[in-house]
Amino acid sequence: MTDVSKAPADGAPAGVIRTLRELPRSAIVLLFGIALNRMGSFVALFLVLYLTGIGYSPAQAGFVLTGYGVGSIVGTFVGGSVTGRFGARAVIVWSMLLCGLSTAGLAAVTEIVPLLIVSFAAGAFGQMYRPAAATMLAELTPPQRLVMTSAASRFGLNLGAAIGPLLGVWLAAAFSYQVVFAVNALVDLLFAVVVLLVIPAATGHRPPEDPAAREDTARYRDLLRDGRFLLFLAGMFITAVAEVQYQSTLPLEVQQRGYPTALYGAVVALNGALVILVELPLTTLIQRFSMRATVATGCLLLGVGLGLFGLPFGPWIFILGAVVWTLGEIISAPSIGAYPALAAPTSALRSRYIGALSTCQTAGWAVGPSVGTALFEYVGGAVWVMCAGLGVLACLGMRAGVRDLIVRQPPGAGR
Repeated sequence: MTDVSKAPADGAPAGVIRTLRELPRSAIVLLFGIALNRMGSFVALFLVLYLTGIGYSPAQAGFVLTGYGVGSIVGTFVGGSVTGRFGARAVIVWSMLLCGLSTAGLAAVTEIVPLLIVSFAAGAFGQMYRPAAATMLAELTPPQRLVMTSAASRFGLNLGAAIGPLLGVWLAAAFSYQVVFAVNALVDLLFAVVVLLVIPAATGHRPPEDPAAREDTARYRDLLRDGRFLLFLAGMFITAVAEVQYQSTLPLEVQQRGYPTALYGAVVALNGALVILVELPLTTLIQRFSMRATVATGCLLLGVGLGLFGLPFGPWIFILGAVVWTLGEIISAPSIGAYPALAAPTSALRSRYIGALSTCQTAGWAVGPSVGTALFEYVGGAVWVMCAGLGVLACLGMRAGVRDLIVRQPPGAGR
């Protein structure tokens, strides 16, 4: 296995092939595991259909799904703390084991209160691994390659997100929703076993004499002293509030204008296809620019692209909006994923910085649908003006908050 400490010190940007070749085997395994886990994650997609199918009302099913969303927010926040305390490998293993058990439990309980509890647990444990996985990737990856590694991780996530629903629909049609949740649980357990057996207990290159390796004294409150990082988190939250409108409000907009549902499907498919096909090669070029410029510009384009959906033109405006929004996502997302690990002032705080990013993003995704649909119902196209405005605010926040970091030194060194 390649030792990260012996990885090439060349700070020049590299393409995906060179980046993957330089990564240790543990990092490659983790990237494949993340993609596999995303491919087998079905709970959020099919929970409402399952619950209405066994007799619950849409409101009750939505209430249980909200419990899953709240659990996801809690899980990402707690994940940052427990990763710093117990290590990334242990958190990934235990969170996936417990997520597998919780997901299997969804098919075994039928009363509303147990369903709410189990769905909360599935959401919490299912998201707790995210800060741990990102922390482990940061420990295993040379810092000058972290943006490209983040893009590779996103490629796996997006590919899994594209294949997963198709697999879930087939399982539900051929068998049952109980089988869907059972397969989800098995994938979680498989991820845990692979990490346990393939990735060694000692990963990364933090020296044993580092006090943070012996005792975890970092807290989330330490992050509050970093005012610029708080601006970055605020930008991430409002970006997520805007971005999630493509799931909650865009189908309503398409329907209200009298266009077929296929147009909405085409917009979502175009976004996914562009991200999968274009993001990795484009990141090779984008990483040559400063993080501040790429993150701020990407957030601005994302908001403006979503704002285009509100213009009173023909169906082509939805395609144009999707292209602009997706370009913003492609430009900003790999740098956003890499930035917290590089911005953390100490290795002990790295998992908290990563966990804070995941928490703010998840919270934005949770809050955004209710805000957007309420605006759509009462003020019509104001929701798309909001998206454009949030893009501008996010751009300003990212320009003020993101530091242009020198990443040729080992992670965890003072910056």
